[in-house]
This record gives sequence, structure tokens and C-alpha cells, in this order.
Amino acid sequence: MAFIKLNFNVDVHKCLSGLKATLGLGRPKSSIDKLEKEMERLRAKRDDIRNQIVEAVLEGKVPTNEVNRWLDEVEELEGKVTAINQDFQSMSCFSCNCFNQTGGATNQTRQVGDQVPIRESSNCYSINRRAAEKLNEANELMSRTNALDPIAITTIPSRIGSDIQETMARLRAKRDDIENQIKQAEREGKIPTNEVSQWLLEVEKLDGQVATINQVPIRESSSHHSIRAKKCNEINELMIRADVLDPIATVGPPKPIVTLPIVYRSHVGIGSYVEEIVGYIDGGKDNIIGIHGMGGVGKTTVLKSIQHHYLLKHTIFDPVIWVVASKDCQLKRLQMDIAKSLGLKTLQESDDEQTCSDKLFSYLKNKKCLLFLDDIWEHVDLQLLGMAHSATDQGQQQQRKVVVFTTRNLIVCAQMEAEKKIKIECLNPAQAWQLFVKNFKSDAPFSDAGIYSVAQELVKECAGLPLALITVARAMLGNKSRDVWNHALHQIRNKHQWTTIGLSEDSTVMYKAFKLSYDSLKNDSIRECLLCCALWPEDHDIHKFEELIPCWIGCGIIHNDIVFPPYSINDAFQQGCLHLEALINASLLEHSSRRPDYYEAQHVKMHDVIRDMTLLTLKGNKRKWIVKAGIGLRHLPRQEEWQEIERASFMDNEITSLQDYGASTFPKLSMLNLHSNHLSEIHPMLFTNMPRLTYLNLSLNLGIEELPKEIGCLTELQYLNLSETSITNLPAEFGRLGKLKYLFLRDTKLETVPNGTISNLSMLKFLDIREIYPSHEWWWDELEHFRRRPKYLSLGITIDPDKLKRLDTLPYNVFVRSLTVRGLGSSKLPEYNLGTLQWNHKASGWVESLEISDVPGDELTMTEDWNRMLEFNCLKTLCFRTLEQLENVRFNQVEVGYKFKNLRDLYICGCNKLKDVSWVLHLPYLNLLDIKNCEEIEELISNLGNSNSISPIRMLSLNGMRNLHRFAHQPFQFPALEYIRVLYCPRLKKLPFEAKMLEKMEGEKEWWNNCNWDEESNDFPTCFRLKEIEGEKDWWNNLDWDDESIKDSLTPYFRLSFTIENEGHLACKLGDDMKSLPLH
Repeated sequence: MAFIKLNFNVDVHKCLSGLKATLGLGRPKSSIDKLEKEMERLRAKRDDIRNQIVEAVLEGKVPTNEVNRWLDEVEELEGKVTAINQDFQSMSCFSCNCFNQTGGATNQTRQVGDQVPIRESSNCYSINRRAAEKLNEANELMSRTNALDPIAITTIPSRIGSDIQETMARLRAKRDDIENQIKQAEREGKIPTNEVSQWLLEVEKLDGQVATINQVPIRESSSHHSIRAKKCNEINELMIRADVLDPIATVGPPKPIVTLPIVYRSHVGIGSYVEEIVGYIDGGKDNIIGIHGMGGVGKTTVLKSIQHHYLLKHTIFDPVIWVVASKDCQLKRLQMDIAKSLGLKTLQESDDEQTCSDKLFSYLKNKKCLLFLDDIWEHVDLQLLGMAHSATDQGQQQQRKVVVFTTRNLIVCAQMEAEKKIKIECLNPAQAWQLFVKNFKSDAPFSDAGIYSVAQELVKECAGLPLALITVARAMLGNKSRDVWNHALHQIRNKHQWTTIGLSEDSTVMYKAFKLSYDSLKNDSIRECLLCCALWPEDHDIHKFEELIPCWIGCGIIHNDIVFPPYSINDAFQQGCLHLEALINASLLEHSSRRPDYYEAQHVKMHDVIRDMTLLTLKGNKRKWIVKAGIGLRHLPRQEEWQEIERASFMDNEITSLQDYGASTFPKLSMLNLHSNHLSEIHPMLFTNMPRLTYLNLSLNLGIEELPKEIGCLTELQYLNLSETSITNLPAEFGRLGKLKYLFLRDTKLETVPNGTISNLSMLKFLDIREIYPSHEWWWDELEHFRRRPKYLSLGITIDPDKLKRLDTLPYNVFVRSLTVRGLGSSKLPEYNLGTLQWNHKASGWVESLEISDVPGDELTMTEDWNRMLEFNCLKTLCFRTLEQLENVRFNQVEVGYKFKNLRDLYICGCNKLKDVSWVLHLPYLNLLDIKNCEEIEELISNLGNSNSISPIRMLSLNGMRNLHRFAHQPFQFPALEYIRVLYCPRLKKLPFEAKMLEKMEGEKEWWNNCNWDEESNDFPTCFRLKEIEGEKDWWNNLDWDDESIKDSLTPYFRLSFTIENEGHLACKLGDDMKSLPLH
């Protein structure tokens, strides 16, 4: 007989409650059966996925992280279900506490007061509850299987150890791309998405884990390989996720710090000012600092030196901004200049000042910013420049903003509420003499006691004003005659020279120096060239070959009467270059501080004080010029102001129309420059009132669609520039311009020209029809008409590759000077390719600039017939652009000594199949090598051949070269290198400089700067040719150095990249560069 042992110490209410709950869940056996049935389905699905994985592994793939996680969860659930089954099998249904939801009985009888642990799974209620929970988990796992796609990814190399490094390298490159996109997004007022931020965090975490794994030696154990495979799988999953991270932004450059070229030579008398102002800035209390003093005293020089100091410590402020205000500067222009310097694209020309201010402030509010504002003439609202300097904004702490400005007027310092005001004084006598002598270099004639005495008197007349001292010193450079020195002293003391134009005392000192220098110029032609420079806006960078020299030629200042045109146009530009050199040597012009795109400065500028003196000279000479350039002008002057005017400059304004002024309004006007306005309307009668006009520039006015037929009334016109307008036709009356010599129609929309219109221009010497594409048949007819005239014509033209041979049919007196050969890509015109280009005499004999673009073919041969010794003999600039199939360029090495002897500049852009540029070694006179977006190039020089391992290149620019990792695998030197620019070349980790090249850089910099090095000597300190290394901050910081001393030596030459617009990895900017190649 069986007996049941009961525990009467049971809570009846609790048991009944548990019973009720259990009955609601059903019988435990039923719950277990349901769970097992679902688990069978889940196991079948798991086995199916495992089979897919096995097949994938055979194909060299690995399962995704998501699949691995799913399998792990199924395995974990299996263990829990097994535990539930075991508990159910061992459970006693009628044991004490059977229905207790919070506890149960053990398999032993529990006595009153026993403290025996209770297993949670030992009663019907808990079994039911647990089975229901696991059933839900099994259902959820089954539902997730539909989203397990793909099951496996990515090929697995035979050695997982190497694969994890390769895949991680790809992930890092992807991360770098995304970070660049984020930086550009910030410039456009955006922020990265949370998804992107999370992705970057996961990459950073995984990068650290992989680095740890790579430090452990590879073992053959399955667990070790499993860890590596798992991490490789995680890398690949992150790569896949990166492809769907959208939106981010377009690829952009890193944050720029706008800088001016480093000035290595110390300046006399400014050191104490620089130290004082840097102390105020670093002190953290003074946020607005004003530097004041008379014109030419050195305020800008001080400001540049301070900026140079923070260039080398650019982590203190970011960004550092440099903006020139100048006289008559508009607030809107300052705002746009700041945005331009920051690379901030959200500001639009159509925005009002307040909108621009809001956008600038939004970008700068969380940045520690330093603004250098040069040459302000009146109060500027810093709030409207985004430089809010209050400590808080709506209760939030703001980053520090510091503004350092220069002005001639102390009152402006007060208006600007400057917390520190520093006056730059003139030099003391000892400093003045030191600066004067310094500008003579080794040519000082002061061993002659008489000259020495007069020189000291000249220095006294300059009253310690640095610009005056430099100007006088340069004017006297090379003069060793006492008579010349005595005459100069007499001239500078002649009060009649300046009293007639009513100058202030401050201006008198500078004007005396300027007048001495002006009168010392060699001839009137050079003096007239100097006066012309004042036609450009104040502090404007003037392009020597595209703006200044053509202006001198067009105004008739430079004459070229040589009959043979290639020499005629060259002679004119050579004369212009000589005049420029004379003005620069006299310190009346200076090389622009614009960041170099070239190994020689292509821009010059006029010091604002020199410009003031030039305009005073015009006034003193009774010359009637109007110069209102770059001041936001919307309308031309009133009719009565024109009567005596000889030359007028309104370039870089906002003028929209040229109205009629009536008869006899412009009786003396010989020059009118309206370059870069908003012109759309020209009154038909305007040109009938300009009988003496010889120079007219209407370029860069996109609103001009047609010319009035009255343009034929400009019978004295010699220079006409209509480039970058929207004109579609020329009136027949255009052919009446019988004295026209220079006609620029580049990049217009010209479609029709009446027959004989151009050929009727009997005096025409140069015709630029580049970028009128495709070249219309009527152009060939017009050019054919030149065969009947005795004069010669130089031509700039863009043509199809299949018309290249046709150039040889041009008349004998038409010479191609600038040539663009442009196809339509590899798929549209297969009947020609690079190998079939016919380099006839017209296409190569006198060409100075040549661009080849969008032509199919894998090899380009630049010389076909070596007997023609004049082929490419004049070529100076060569560009290969978007030659997508090009793999090799071939030069005949024997010929290169005779041909290409003038080739100085080589541009290569968008040639993605090009492997290297070893062939440039066949160009022994090359100065510039500029390569963009050639992504398959891994090293520049892969084969030295019989060439010398020394390159003559002076400037090397590399942009968008993702796979470039070295310059050459053999020792290769660039002893002439002055500028090197590296952008978007993430794998390039070493520069072509060795420690032995820098050994001579030890010692005092001032001593080195003043040494006279013999460039022919083998002992010339090579690196002192180097002037600048430009690149990205991350690239510079991650370079590999054989010796840290190399980095220390080169750091002063490095500056962060500054790009006005995103050249990036994809855009090929050379199209714009090449269509305006200098005509020099």
C-alpha cells in the first residue's frame, strides 16, 4: 500500500493561485510538444544554412557576421530547450510547492524549517512558462532567416593572415574617403548622420582589435584561424555597410588654413612688434588688436610675420584666415573672400549681407578662429564677418575669436574697439641704413667715399620709411657714378616735384622716393607700363601673360614691327617681360603672394602705396584717367565726366548696361576696360561716339549675346577681347575694323560669321578662336581668305583629331600658335586614335601650347619624322587630358635634343590607364610636371633606362593619385625642385629628400639667406632651392621619415593645402587651365 507524505505547511491561497495560472497555460506536456515541433523546423533551417555555408566556403567565401550571430543564438536556444526537457522528465507533479509560482520542491522531502535551495524549473507552472518563452524565441529566429542574405561574402585567400591586413587596409582607405566627405559636408553647413558616426566608431574599434591580432604570430590551430576569419568577416561587413551610407556628401578637401608664402629672411625693425602682438594673442585676453601707421611703414610685413608664426603652430587656431580689405572695399566682398578662403560654399552672390553673416557665424561659432584683416580704411562690423567675439551666445560658451587688423588711421582702431593698439614707427637711423644697404646685396658701391656720403643723405630723406628706403635703393641699384648719385639727391630734394600736387607730410616722403624711382626708369615706354598697372583694383593679382602684357600691347605701349608673325608676337611678349622685370627690380611692382600654381610667379601686384603714388603722378602729369575697378559699381559715370577722359577702367564691377550718352561724349577716350561685369545690353549708338578708342575689353560678360552693328564705327580699334561672352554671331560691319590687330573670341558661342568678315581685318596679327568647338566649316573658309593678303596671322584654335592634317592646307601666312586637339571619347569616333594623329608642319612647327584630349588609343607617339628638325621646336606647354586608354607615350630619344628643347610645362590629367611617367626623363628641359587623377600610377619613375637619375623639374604637383606609393624604386633626385604639391595621394608616404641633402641646412637661417651660392657648384645646398611643400595635414603627419631631422628641416617649408573649389579625385581642372594658356 502506498502512502503519500503531505506537507501541511502549505500556503493554500498561493497554491490555488498557481494552479489557476498553470491551467491557463495548459498542460506542461502540451507546451513541450509545441516547442519541440518548432525546434525541429528551426534545426532544419539551421542545417540548410550550414550546407549553404559549406558550399560558400568551397567558393572561397566566409559567412557574414549576421549569419554567425544567428547560428550562435540557435545553438544557445538548443541548450535551454534541452534543460527544460530534462527538468520536465525529473519533475514530481504532486510534490510540495508544485503550484508555487516562485518556487518548487526538491526530489527530497522538505521538512518544516529546512533551508533547502529551490530550483526554479521544478514545477508545472515554471515549465509551462519557460517553454512558452522559448517557443517565442524559436519563432523569432525563424522569422529572421528571410533576412539572412547574403549568407557568405568575400573571397578568402589561402593565407588568412595576409588577407586580414589587406582587407583592413581597404577598410581604412574607405574610412578616409568617408571622413573627407564629412569634412566637405561641414563646409556646406551639414553634419554627419548618426549611422555614419556609428560606422566610424565600429571601424576604429575593429582597427584596434586587428592591430592586436597582427602582433600575435600566426599559429596553425583552428581557433587562431577562426579568430582571424571572424575579424576578416567583420571587416567585410563594414565594407558592405559603407556602400549604403547615404547621405554623406561629396568628396572634399580637409579644412584649409589660408596662409601666405613663408618669409624666411628676417625683416629689419619688426621683430619687437611681432613678439609683442604674439604675446597679446597667446595671453588670451585681447581679442581685437589694431596695428596702425603710415603707408609703407611695414604694417602688412608685421602681419605676415605673425601669420607665419601661427602657420607653424596651426593647432592653436583653426582656421587661420587672411583677408585684404583695401580702400573702397565692400562688406559683401569681405564676406565672400572669407568664405572663399574657408572653402565654404554655402554663401551665394545673391545673398544679402545679413544672410552671409549668419552663414559665416554658423560655420565659425564652434571654431577657435584667428582672422588677419589687412588694410582697412573704415569701421568693419566683425559680427557681420562671423567673428562674434562676445564670450557667450544665448548662455553657451563660445570658442575664442581673435582679429588682428592693420590700418593707416588711429581713429579706425577706436572705431573697431581695439583692445590693443600698436603703432608701427619708422626705422631709426641705424635700422634705416641697414635696410638700405640690404637692398643692394653685393652690388653696393659704398667703398667710394663720395657715394657713401650721398647715400647717407638719401637715407635721411627717406625719414626711416621702409618702403621709401627700398624704392630708393632699388632705383640706385647698379649706379656707380658720383654724378648719378648727386643728381638723385638733388632731385629728391627738389620741392617743386611734389608741392604742385598738394601732399600731406606723411605722403611727401613716399612720393619723393617714388618719383625718384619713376624718373630713373629706362624709358617712357616702361613708365607708361607702370601707369597702366594702376588700372586694376587695389591689391589685385594681375596675371602677367593673360592680362598685363596684352593690355600693354593693346594700348600700343609695346610696338612690334617684325613682319614674320611668330617672331612678331613673341617679340612683343619678350619686350613685355623685360619691362616687367625692370618694374619688379625697381620695387614698383612685386610678385604676388598668391599661392603658386607655377614654378614662377605668374601674377604681379602693386603695393597700395605705390598705386596711390602712381595715381598722383597721373594727376601731376595732367593725365585724365577714370579708375573705378572692383568697387561694386552698378552704373557708369555721368556724361559730363567723360569729356576729357583718355582711359577708363571699370573691371570687376556689377554694371549691367551701357547706355547712350549722346554725341561727342567720349572725344578722347582711347581705352575702355569692362572685363568681368554683368553686362547684357549695349546701346547701339554708344560706339559711334568713341572715335579714338583703340582698346576695348568686354570679356567675361556672359550676358552679352550680340554686338550692335555700330561696332564697325570703331575704326581706330586695335585690341578687342570678347572671350567668355555669349555672342552667337558677328555683324557684317565687324569687317570695318581695319586697324584691329588682336582679336580674342575664345570660349564664345559663336556660330556664324558673314563671309569675309574676319579676312577683311587687314591688320590682324593674332586671332584666338580656342574653345569654339567644334570648329565650323566657315572658319576654314575665312582663314583661306588670308592667302590673298601679305601679312601674317598667328592663330589659337580647337579642332577635331581628324582635321589635324587639314591644318597643313592653311595659307602659308597663317601659323598655329596654340592648338587643342579634342575628340569625343573612345566610343563615338573609332575611325581615329592617338596612333593616327598626323603631326604635320602646321600642327607642330610653330605651336607653343598643345592640348590633346578625349582621343582613344593606348600609345601616343609625339615624333613621326625625325628628319623634320623643327617639329615641336617652339612647344612650351603640353597637356594630355582625359586620354582614358593611354598607356604609354613615346619619344624618340635621339630627337629630343633637337626637338622639345623649349618644352617646360607638362600637364597630365584623367589618363587612368597610364602606369608611370618614366618617359618624361626624355624631356631634359622640363620645369613643371602636373599630374591629376591618374589612378593606376603606382610609382612615377619605374624605369630609368639610360637616363640620368636627376630630374630638372622645378615644380611637381600630384593630385588624386590613389595608388601612388613612391616616386621611384631606384635612387632618384630632384635637385632643382622648388615646389611640391601632394593632394589626395594617401599611399605616398615618403618624399624624395634624403638626410644627406639636408646636412648643409644647419646653422643660422639669416646667414644662409645672405650667402651667394654658385648654382654651378656641386656644393650648392640643394634643398635651398625648395620654397614650398603643400599638402593635407593628415598626409604630412603620417609621412615616413628615414630620420626625424629631415622632417624638422622641412617643416618650415610645409603648408596646408588651400583649394578654392573642389578639384578632388574626379574633377579635372585642366580644362579651364588649358583654355587660357599664357600667350608668351
